[in-house]
Amino acid sequence: MNNFRFSSTALIAFAVAALALVSCKKDPEEIQALISDSEAAEIVETTVAERSAGATMPTVDMAELLASLACGEPGDTTFQHNGSAGPATYTGTFEIGWLITCSNLGVPQSAAFTLDGNTSFTATRWAGSGSGSGTLTATGLNPSANAYIFDGTYTGSRNLTGNLRTVDPTISTTTVLTLTALTIRKSDKVITGGTGTVQVTATNARGITRTVNGTLVFNGDGTATVTVNGYSHTFDIG
Repeated sequence: MNNFRFSSTALIAFAVAALALVSCKKDPEEIQALISDSEAAEIVETTVAERSAGATMPTVDMAELLASLACGEPGDTTFQHNGSAGPATYTGTFEIGWLITCSNLGVPQSAAFTLDGNTSFTATRWAGSGSGSGTLTATGLNPSANAYIFDGTYTGSRNLTGNLRTVDPTISTTTVLTLTALTIRKSDKVITGGTGTVQVTATNARGITRTVNGTLVFNGDGTATVTVNGYSHTFDIG
């Protein structure tokens, strides 16, 4: 009888331990990284592309302004964008400030831009809304130059919902782009080159955060390629 009591007690203890183990076990998708490298690359795409009111949209606005800005006179204006591209729809409001520096002969040398905006978009894989801000410097203002060259940073902060995510579908993201020699042709305001670095930080509702870093290349054919931890993703920037 004593042996039976001992066995019953041991069996109960084993059952409790097994139950605790099962309760702690998570679905395989839950124990994956908060965002995968491929998702981080797609988040960079949404921060860059015009069809998601990304950084290229206000940068092209700046290029449009440069043809008419005067030396030494600070100013600001607001651009409003609404539209669609395939299945994607977007809105973007960007307040852009500037100051043009010129030579003693009155020839424009460079332009310093500040940017603050609010954006939202809906696409097949992601949808989101938030803000964008940045500081950029443009050179190539001399009339003999055939392109403007932009250098600087852009930060996009958005709440994003991944339409294919079953765990943590909505995450808070901050994407920092550091742009180098982003080249915009003067004749048609097309982006023809440039590079950059990217940093994506994502946080879920439980406060869990992941940060990934990568590189960005503008290919000159209307696309850009982002690489995160060896994973490369090419996308249209329009």
